[in-house]
Amino acid sequence: MFKESKLPTKDHRRLNGIEVAQLIRSGAVQVEQNRQYVDRLNVFPVPDGDTGTNLALTLQACAEAMPKEEPSVGKVASAAAKGALLGARGNSGVIFSQLFWGWAKAMEETETVSPREWAQAMEKGVERAYKAVMKPVEGTILTVAKMAAREALAAARRGSDMEEVLAAAIEAGKRALAKTPEQLPALKEAGVVDAGGQGYLFFLIGCHQALAGEAASAPNGTFEPSESPYFDEKDRSSSTALIESSPHREENMEFPYCTEFILRGQNLPLEALQESLKPLGDCLLVVGDRETAKIHVHTNHPGVVLEKALAYGSLHQVHINNMAEQANNRAEQAEAEQEIPPQRPIGFIAATPSEGWAALYREQGAMGIIDGGTSCNPSAQDWLSAVEKANADFCLLLPNHPNLIMAARQAVQMIGEDKATVIGTRHLPGGLAASLAFDPDKSVEDNIKMMEAAAGAVHSLEITWAVRDASVNGRDVKEGDLLGIFDDKLVSCGNSVPPVVLEALDRSEEEWELITIYTGENVSDEDVETLKDAIGSAYPNVEVHRIQTGQPLYPYIFGLE
Repeated sequence: MFKESKLPTKDHRRLNGIEVAQLIRSGAVQVEQNRQYVDRLNVFPVPDGDTGTNLALTLQACAEAMPKEEPSVGKVASAAAKGALLGARGNSGVIFSQLFWGWAKAMEETETVSPREWAQAMEKGVERAYKAVMKPVEGTILTVAKMAAREALAAARRGSDMEEVLAAAIEAGKRALAKTPEQLPALKEAGVVDAGGQGYLFFLIGCHQALAGEAASAPNGTFEPSESPYFDEKDRSSSTALIESSPHREENMEFPYCTEFILRGQNLPLEALQESLKPLGDCLLVVGDRETAKIHVHTNHPGVVLEKALAYGSLHQVHINNMAEQANNRAEQAEAEQEIPPQRPIGFIAATPSEGWAALYREQGAMGIIDGGTSCNPSAQDWLSAVEKANADFCLLLPNHPNLIMAARQAVQMIGEDKATVIGTRHLPGGLAASLAFDPDKSVEDNIKMMEAAAGAVHSLEITWAVRDASVNGRDVKEGDLLGIFDDKLVSCGNSVPPVVLEALDRSEEEWELITIYTGENVSDEDVETLKDAIGSAYPNVEVHRIQTGQPLYPYIFGLE
């Protein structure tokens, strides 16, 4: 990409493996500390913005994979890159892992690294990431990484030391990030910069801080190095046992009571209420207006949360769920699934966000279920583990969400295309249709054709709420508004579910024959009947069914046929 400079360089100190590990770990900590900020840069103002979380978890896997006190840069980089590949979550996490893998490959034979070699490795990482993405789009993490690498190499050729090289990369990354809204109209309309690019920039800042002696320490002992590299090249199967627990689940167990309710009053001070509840837990959401607000928080003290809210108004639709008990139930289910299934020539694995959805897919013969969806993106490692446990000669992977597809494909690349492939299902109803089309007596090729056709025949409408003011697809959205998202596109918004649903159905411009309503957690039967009546009145010739699936954050998901 760049021609080698003939300019002489100063003799700067080279970094060894221990120092490189410190830089990587500091970058991981910086991303973790800013993950919520990056999450909120989501183009859609929905409550499951997760780019920051995905990058933080990817980097955690990367940092924890590094061996202790290893002086060889090549060995540290190789182990960290393998950790990133296996731990990659979400689209930005997968792209970052490819950036990291290309960087590591360039240094695999390196004992110590110079500023120029570091910058050249950054360039190799960018080349690999662009090749890994089927349709590279400018205005994303790719652009930010490309401009950062370009300026880092230019600085190294001028004879800069490592600290100056990283500073140059950061400044170039900042300029590139600021321009992303001009490159992607969706970013400009939403009033945000690219979340993945911002996360990558935080990583570089963390690396630079370590060089300057300003690196922040990781909380609770996270990002600690492992005793050995991530896995031995001679034993690929050992890689599938190293990321078993979900960080989301661990976080929930610290605050086990999911507390959710409606607060009604006059001139509700939403910001003051949010500040008063912050010390009581995590996953806090306070959305609504001055008369009606919805509060969601994970806490150890639901009674205290309710008492504080009562100071401002009256409580309605109070729901308190013990997530520790739910986790135990899932663990028991997982334990039951540990029994090795009979060997089969072909099977499928699905990602689902709740036990209700998992049960539907199991009914259709799923050989494996991965915990994942709108609020939890599984890693490539999770897919690898599921494929191994499925005990099938060939596995079809159903991601069922656009942000899960790249990690599934990365897993396929690692395990081999002769063992698995991805059916690119982008939503749960489409994935369920694909599973209905699955026929274990047919060939792999026939199943791929049938399942892709079935998935493409079903459309999805999702109802959630806005967590901030935004402008999306030409619509002004206010924090707390209900949103109707039809096949990944915002088509309606408002204050009540039936009108938002009916507007979305009308704007779809299709004549639907069957509508299946998949209801999320804490949706009352009365509300569902009201919604069914509204749909029946507007579309008397449409058959409407309801299935309780219990997914979080999205009270209603519709399968439209």
